Amino acid sequence: MTAIQLKSITREHILQAINHIDRQQINLRASTVYDVVYKGKRYPPRELLRLAHQVASGTAAEWVTSAGITANSYLEKLGFSVVNKRPLFLLPPEDDKVVTEVAVPAEIALALSSPSPSLELVAEPKITYKANKVESYSLVQALEEIFLEEHQLQSLMAALRRKMNLILQGPPGTGKSFLAKRLAFLDQGRQDLDRIEIVQFHSNYAYDDFIQGYRPDTEGKFKLTNGVFYNFCQRAVTDPEQSYYFIIEEINRGNVSSIFGEMLFLLEADKRGPAFATSLTYGQSESEKFYIPENVFVIGTMNTADRALTLLDYALRRRFAFFRMEPQFNEQFHQYLLSKNVLPDLVIHISNSLTKLNQRIADDSNLGPGFRIGHSYFSNPPLGSGFKWFNGIIENEIAPLLEEYWFDNPKQVAVQLQKLRVG
Repeated sequence: MTAIQLKSITREHILQAINHIDRQQINLRASTVYDVVYKGKRYPPRELLRLAHQVASGTAAEWVTSAGITANSYLEKLGFSVVNKRPLFLLPPEDDKVVTEVAVPAEIALALSSPSPSLELVAEPKITYKANKVESYSLVQALEEIFLEEHQLQSLMAALRRKMNLILQGPPGTGKSFLAKRLAFLDQGRQDLDRIEIVQFHSNYAYDDFIQGYRPDTEGKFKLTNGVFYNFCQRAVTDPEQSYYFIIEEINRGNVSSIFGEMLFLLEADKRGPAFATSLTYGQSESEKFYIPENVFVIGTMNTADRALTLLDYALRRRFAFFRMEPQFNEQFHQYLLSKNVLPDLVIHISNSLTKLNQRIADDSNLGPGFRIGHSYFSNPPLGSGFKWFNGIIENEIAPLLEEYWFDNPKQVAVQLQKLRVG
């Protein structure tokens, strides 16, 4: 069996090893002192590097000497966090070098003043390294909580898979963010958050944040730094058998063409993969190219009542499928509220009063259908909710919205609020 060569192992090899450990739920031999922490999970450094070497070379290998500080330093050099599993004063003498690098002065003094060879090591319980259990997710579950008809949901999923880019647009409170995440769950058949990334665009969001740009480091120098979408795509490249979902909240709040840059061309479903790799604006060499992998799906949300929104140009629109979400004060929503033991009379009042209010908003020439109020404001009632719960939502969430809609007509706001209140 060959010896492990650290120089042959890259960060991508380690990420592939982590994905393999998580998917296969492999029980690894626990480390004594240190753990690698990645996305909230712990991995023993020696075992992780052993599997990463196997990924890199295709052959099994073992350590011919103790891994220790050399392995930890190499992992940190690749950008991974290595942490102590026990208090500093329990570290054995050979770890003094690490102690002096990471400890605060008081802890350094305590560690160095401890009797060196006479320190007794206490056996620790074996740690089993397993991936968190991921719950399955089915069409039946989705239909119970999304309030869409089955044919609508099936059509929506077909559009996402065909176009690979989808925008959910609609009035506030129609469940756009909720649906975006559920579409990812439904497509992968399980509630796996590890392969979902969520960002929110705003007026100051830029290409540098999204793809790549120069940022000052701790020494005041400018360093080329990869953005969130760049890093997300690199993760997806190392795990080609799984689908990845990038959710952009309020996509129309940013200058989308500027934020995506050359990625706008690569977004198209038939322009994915290494065959369409392109040079980046800040690429440091002609050979350095980037592509969006075929297992990445992009889902955006648009609030049609946002007066500060930026219009999406045609070049962007033709790369996305669009789905318009509507307030759903329908029979399915009624049954959902009743299942939460909401008073039957209140369920009827919610539906009737909000339907009438939405009609008033839709008929207003300064507002329109895009400003209606969605059902999500009332979708999380505590069990047995009554009038007090409903009135609280009206006062704290709906009233400020109406005051913004009719900012020049406070009498109209008062009239509509009076119609909504109960009790």
